[in-house]
Amino acid sequence: MRQMLKNRRRALPNPAIQRLVTPAADFVVSDKNGDMTLLEEALTCPQCIISVMGDHAGEGVDAIFHRKATDIEQAEKTFWVMKSPKVRPTQVQSLCKKIPTYTIFVEPATRGGARPTTREDAAREYSEDGQLWHRLPEGISPVTGKIDASAAALVFDMLTMAVYGTLDLWGYGDFSDTQKPLKFILGCSTVCAIRKDMTPHPERMKSRYRRIVAVARLAAPYCVWLR
Repeated sequence: MRQMLKNRRRALPNPAIQRLVTPAADFVVSDKNGDMTLLEEALTCPQCIISVMGDHAGEGVDAIFHRKATDIEQAEKTFWVMKSPKVRPTQVQSLCKKIPTYTIFVEPATRGGARPTTREDAAREYSEDGQLWHRLPEGISPVTGKIDASAAALVFDMLTMAVYGTLDLWGYGDFSDTQKPLKFILGCSTVCAIRKDMTPHPERMKSRYRRIVAVARLAAPYCVWLR
């Protein structure tokens, strides 16, 4: 597999990571991007996408991630369907063209807090601009969800579930309005975020810390329309 997962003890020298990740004796390290792990790259990046993970059409979280990892092994990329007004193709494309950008998947605040997706329509084509359409790559698993006029997908070329840590959501602001803290609401469980201390903000979320369940790296064209 393109990502070789290794178990080993590792110190976290970067203060930003020490602040955002729960200190632990052992955690599993993803394959490296240069001298840093995928998790470290994501946590030190000034921008990212944060997504609250839930089941999909009867498929559990672990099964979804394993299926997407297999896509990357076989086709070098995978398409992750998401429905959020805070994460749209043009916005994500603009975000990712500046520097490498990552998606951090976290647990919901409470068990069952993320409403499972029930629709399982299958997309057949994708488009970067909504005008020119291409067939989805061969060798990937079905790209399913609610495929309507607003359907979109993030594009990943690296993905690992081999992470251990807790994300401090008060350390991030809303990318679309940098003066506001992150907010996850029903129908908006995925957001573009920037690193910014929101601890003093009166509208910050009550649920501050979330366990990280996976990390992925966005790859060109980063985010696309589906049909």
